[in-house]
Amino acid sequence: MKILKRFSPVEINEFEKMLNSPFFNNHTTIIKLFIELIKFYPEFSDKILTKEYLFSVVNKGKKYDDKIFRKYLSRINKLAEEYLNIVQIRSEKNKRELNVLIQLSKRDLNEVYSRKLKELEKSFIREIDAESSLLKHLLCTVKDNHKSAQNIVNSHNEDLVNSYNNLTDYYLFNTNSIINQINTDKISFNNHDEADKLSLLADKIRIEEYVKELKNSSSKVNKERILFLDMLIYDMKMNPPESDFKAYRNLKTLIIENSGKLSRQMLYFYLQRLNVFCIIQNVKSIQDMNKELFENYKKMLENDLFSLDGTTGLTLLDLRLILSSALKNNEFDWVEKFIKEKIYLVNEELRINVNHYCYAHLMFYKTNYEGSLEHIQKIKFASLPVTVDIYILKAKIFYMIGHLDSALAVADSFRHYITGNKQLSDFHKVNLMNFVKYFKVMLRLSVKTDKSKIKKLSKELQSMNNTKEKKWRSGKIEALM
Repeated sequence: MKILKRFSPVEINEFEKMLNSPFFNNHTTIIKLFIELIKFYPEFSDKILTKEYLFSVVNKGKKYDDKIFRKYLSRINKLAEEYLNIVQIRSEKNKRELNVLIQLSKRDLNEVYSRKLKELEKSFIREIDAESSLLKHLLCTVKDNHKSAQNIVNSHNEDLVNSYNNLTDYYLFNTNSIINQINTDKISFNNHDEADKLSLLADKIRIEEYVKELKNSSSKVNKERILFLDMLIYDMKMNPPESDFKAYRNLKTLIIENSGKLSRQMLYFYLQRLNVFCIIQNVKSIQDMNKELFENYKKMLENDLFSLDGTTGLTLLDLRLILSSALKNNEFDWVEKFIKEKIYLVNEELRINVNHYCYAHLMFYKTNYEGSLEHIQKIKFASLPVTVDIYILKAKIFYMIGHLDSALAVADSFRHYITGNKQLSDFHKVNLMNFVKYFKVMLRLSVKTDKSKIKKLSKELQSMNNTKEKKWRSGKIEALM
């Protein structure tokens, strides 16, 4: 039932057709049981819906048998999983076609195989994409195996080289992607795994040398492949310890100039990589990257990259970053339009709360502090990032309206929340505790002004690279001075 709940009405209809097909199911009892079940779709929460009731519907007059009923449910579950498999295969047209080609080769249908091979080589993804590299590698493997099976005595060198190159590209891209994620997780979570030993098999210096040799090669080199590897190198250079801003700029230029050559998945991946670099720079107070972050997210929204597979998928993390980067660039009209037009991209069950969360921040930036507090009070869910954001927003609101006792109470409550939370990484705990510490100092100096202490606070804050809302507090300290 957990699976069936997630089926759309169209999928429920298709699944019923599948159950009625003797190829998949030859048990009429299963069909009867499903027909009764879907009367309770999509919630399946009616009190009448019990095992005994369902058993009696399909076995009129018989005594309930739990063992038999479990077999019924197990059978429907297996068929539901098979339907999900079919849905996935449908979404991967090239993989499906490749499977057909393999079967044609195995059955010695040479004429049909040759015709299918030509179709596939024409239709395979021409855009730059890591998954297409894997598919091209597999296609070359199928071709090589077919020639061997047919005892075709000639060199397979071209197929083998292409197979190797495509597999190498796929491996390098995914290896680097994993290393990126591990490096990012070290900041976000209590995760102390080192990525250094993993990167030994993806040495950027060796890869750079390899790309240079390819570019200088007298033989014909695929320009798309060079672009793919250049993006990979710049991506690697954005990782710690280098965190190279020049590499960020070069990668962004390549993405913008060649966005038409990249698959939508690849465009999404690399724009998110740029975003991660910006976030880390912001979190560590190295430089303000909010304008860059806003530009990147705008491009993602313009290209509809949060609906890649036909489903909506704007995470809370992305929404928070879109909102904060836009507001910090004073894009108030844009934010209002974003809330009205793009909130549907968020998971449906979160939309009401997310709407209040967004307007709470927008009202704050428009100096409507009472309006901001009203929206905060209507937020009913409390995920870790949202809870952190709301604590900080409330502290700032009470400071701005002069309710300093309330601001102090929020800061103290926030401190207890930070120290008691086991999900937060050490980095984030220090970051947030620094916010609380210097916010409370700022509160004391707002009550009892001391110019020398204010100057000292300003100097300390400017030299600090691990604290939330540094720019906002710097502005308030300047006002105190």
